[in-house]
Amino acid sequence: DYEKLIFEIVTDGSIHPKDALTEAAKVLIHHFMLFSDERITLEADEIAQTETYDEESLHMRQLLKTKLVDMDLSVRALNCLKAAEVDTLGDLVSFNKNDLMKFRNFGKKSLTELEELVINKGLNFGMDLSKYKLDKD
Repeated sequence: DYEKLIFEIVTDGSIHPKDALTEAAKVLIHHFMLFSDERITLEADEIAQTETYDEESLHMRQLLKTKLVDMDLSVRALNCLKAAEVDTLGDLVSFNKNDLMKFRNFGKKSLTELEELVINKGLNFGMDLSKYKLDKD
């Protein structure tokens, strides 16, 4: 029974495995077209879906999924964020500054530290993350 093919696809989390397979198939089709006289066209919605994963979006998704424990944060700031279940940069920037100040034991010093981190990464507090399609793991 050779009618079944199973792929195990592992990604870094910046793209869904199904999307990675779709992209790989499109690249493969493009390469095979170089040897063929026939032209294969993709449906319009497939092209639109592909465009949503441009390089900048992929980089941003990967950045937003960065774990805060991997950042160089003070123990106090990290503990406050852990207690509030803020685990990634994406979780952090989804809050505005006023929301952060409401966290238990979170003060101006921690806010200043996080503002510096967010600015250095090219992010802002209160960002709309919906266009990056972040999945909660």
